[in-house]
This record gives sequence, C-alpha cells and structure tokens, in this order.
Amino acid sequence: MRSLRSQHGVALIVSLLLLLAITILTISSMQRSTTQERMTSNLYERQLAVQQIESALRAGEQLLTGLMPNPAASAGVLPGIYGLPVVGEVDRWTNAATVWVDAPVINQNMAPQAQYIVEYMGDWPSPAKPDCARATTIETDCLSPTFRITARSVPANDRALVVMQSIWRL
Repeated sequence: MRSLRSQHGVALIVSLLLLLAITILTISSMQRSTTQERMTSNLYERQLAVQQIESALRAGEQLLTGLMPNPAASAGVLPGIYGLPVVGEVDRWTNAATVWVDAPVINQNMAPQAQYIVEYMGDWPSPAKPDCARATTIETDCLSPTFRITARSVPANDRALVVMQSIWRL
C-alpha cells in the first residue's frame, strides 16, 4: 500500500515532463512554419519583380523598334539611351549618374516598379554569319546595330534588387 502512494507523485512528474516535451515540439513546429511562410512570401515577391523586369525589357525593345530605321542615332539624345560603353569606366547599370526610364507597371501595387536603360553596343556580325566581318569585302547585311537593354527593379522596403539584361539587334 505504501508503494501505491509514492507512485502518485511520480505519475504527476512524468505527465508534466511529457507535457513539456509536447510544448517544445509544438513551438519548434510553429517557428518552422513561420520561416517557411516568410520564404514563400519572398519567393512570390521576387517572381512579381521578375515579371516587372521582363516587362521593362520588352518596353526597351519596343522603344528601339519605334526608333527604326536607325535606333543608334538616338543614343545620347533620348533619356535612357546611351552610346558605346567606355572601356575602363564603371558599368552604366552600377553608375549612380545613370538616368533610368520607368517601365509601365503591370502589377499595380504588388511589386516594385521596374526601370530600364538601352546601350548601343556597336555594329556586330549576324549570328547566322559570324565570320562575315573577316572577309576582305564586308557584305551590306553582315553587320547590324546591336543594343544591350538592362532592366532593374527599384528596391523598396528591404526587397531584393533584381537586374536582367537582354541583347537586341536589327
């Protein structure tokens, strides 16, 4: 009969330890879920920023198409369109003095607005005929104006900066 009474106290301690273990497991599971939710939210916002930047690249391409037949003539004349990069200088997309053009917003208030710049990269051989510039007589359709379009998201509220580039040629 004496051993039965001593077991009542042990049962209370064991049940409290089990309750403590369950509580610790629950708290760690909640923290993991919160971290995963934040990661998912960041991925979602980054995807929205990528969509905005792709739209900005397309806006740069449309700008160049609108300047046909000679978009290279607008380099240095229109804001956001630059001439040949200068060797040894800082890349334009990292230079604070660069004037960026705001792209149309596709996700209202859901992602930061994207901006773009266009750089004339010179006349380059066609990918279909990469050796045509080495000939003694260069054909008229061998070289074509080539442009680099750089688009970026405008970082706001501790969001990541996303930068993309594309090459556009006639």
